Amino acid sequence: MKKRLIALALVIPILSGCSNVQDELNQETFFNKLFPNPWEALATLIAFIVLLLVVFFFLYKPVKSMLKKRADYVENKIKDAEIREEKSKELLEDASKNLEDSKKQGLEIIEKSKKTALQEKETIINEGKNEAKLQIENAKKEIEQEIEKSKDEIHKEIVDVALSASKEVLKREINDNDEKRLIDDFIKDLDKDK
Repeated sequence: MKKRLIALALVIPILSGCSNVQDELNQETFFNKLFPNPWEALATLIAFIVLLLVVFFFLYKPVKSMLKKRADYVENKIKDAEIREEKSKELLEDASKNLEDSKKQGLEIIEKSKKTALQEKETIINEGKNEAKLQIENAKKEIEQEIEKSKDEIHKEIVDVALSASKEVLKREINDNDEKRLIDDFIKDLDKDK
């Protein structure tokens, strides 16, 4: 459809020039309209070439250089972004490794702390048991000493009571030998009763 319109557009001016066929049957005008003046065609061609050169130097080259700069800029930005992405991936991997190492170290520290706490607990318990044993032994020794002291005191009191009772019973004076013998006999009897 477009081709027909273009062909029609080209033919109409030719035909319109031929509408007054009777007035202009002259071959020269028909030939002039069909083939334009070569000097005009050359001037038009030169103007067209100058226009192309002006467009090329003032529009095409600056636009082309601007587009090239823009393409280089975008390409550099893409390369920078790729480099940054690689670096960020590396940093992320390093951070992940560091986090894993930190977790492992934290667990090891916790385990060591638990072991140390258990050892200290056992040490404290053992020290407490040893101290309790020492206190019990000291208390037993003190009790034994007190018992011995009490026995000696009771023994002396019994001897005194026995002497005074024997003096009362006998109503006489006992000499030292008799007194010693009576005391020894009494002590032997006490030891036997035990």
